[in-house]
Amino acid sequence: MNQSPLWKRLLLYLPSQLFGGVSWLRNKAFDCHLLAAKQFDIPTICIGNISVGGTGKTPHTEYVIRLLSAEKRLAVLSRGYKRKTSGFVLADSSATAHTIGDEPFQMQHKFPEVTVAVDEKRVHGIEQLLTLPAPPEVILLDDAFQHRHVTPSFSVVLVDYNRPIFNDTYLPLGRLRESTQGINRAHCVIVTKCPPSVKIDETTWRKALQLSPNQALFFSTFAYEAPKPLFIGKPLIWETEVPPKPHVLVITGIVSATGLYNYVTPFADTLHTLSFGDHHDFTKTDLDTIQKEFDRLPEPKLIITTEKDASRLLHNPFVSDAMKSSLYTVGIQVEFLKNQGTEFDKLLLNHVNHRA
Repeated sequence: MNQSPLWKRLLLYLPSQLFGGVSWLRNKAFDCHLLAAKQFDIPTICIGNISVGGTGKTPHTEYVIRLLSAEKRLAVLSRGYKRKTSGFVLADSSATAHTIGDEPFQMQHKFPEVTVAVDEKRVHGIEQLLTLPAPPEVILLDDAFQHRHVTPSFSVVLVDYNRPIFNDTYLPLGRLRESTQGINRAHCVIVTKCPPSVKIDETTWRKALQLSPNQALFFSTFAYEAPKPLFIGKPLIWETEVPPKPHVLVITGIVSATGLYNYVTPFADTLHTLSFGDHHDFTKTDLDTIQKEFDRLPEPKLIITTEKDASRLLHNPFVSDAMKSSLYTVGIQVEFLKNQGTEFDKLLLNHVNHRA
């Protein structure tokens, strides 16, 4: 539920209602075929959400990459949010977060065998991908649920367990991009960021999300990986009981870092944090601030950041050599609860093989 102060709720109420009305009209225009939508012959899998940011799109997209890339020529198409280029850009060895965006760069860096491209116009982007000498057999559309000019063959919608859409409202008062009824377009829904040991009542969630019987519902959580050096060094072996524990500075530019803080805390003597806005482009002033904060910590010490933030630091000219030797990233793996991973894999593989 939105906990903003009363004055803020009153101030944002009308803009929020206006946003909701425009969103409703736009979706109705697509539903009535007043706005054109195109469907392609190959499997096009959309991974998106109803609300803005923080639902775990990139880790879940990476899960699907791992599932499909071994057997299919796979391409990931994204808008490339906050990149400094425009139009269609095909990622290559010279790509950076500035040229293709931080999340596409993260995926291109981790999965070099997969084609990664960005285009703010998804129809044009798909058309360009299909002209490649070895065109993809499957295209993953990252964060494209509201981009209705493409009708995906399969849509996965993510809902944050900690901020479910049925307790939210439209932007800018809340975080909803469109009406919760938009979830009806999804083929399956994943409730993400669930506590690993939580007892899930699927019937209650189905009713709250107003899902139809033919919409699959899954529940997932995040498993954090051991820190890896971004520049130099060896992966860390974390020990919760073996001294000396390091003093850890966690720097993030994401929607919510609570899960990362909870993961790092047992391994740290002391935990210190610096939080920036989502997709933040670190400036020289930011890096100076980080360095000063880090210098205050006693030895042993290290800096932890997310893979998404690391994509914006890897080619950043203001990262000092001293910081490079202490900077580590923590990756995330998606794990399904209730042994649902096999069921989700089968559902997606059956769709891809049926459409192929």
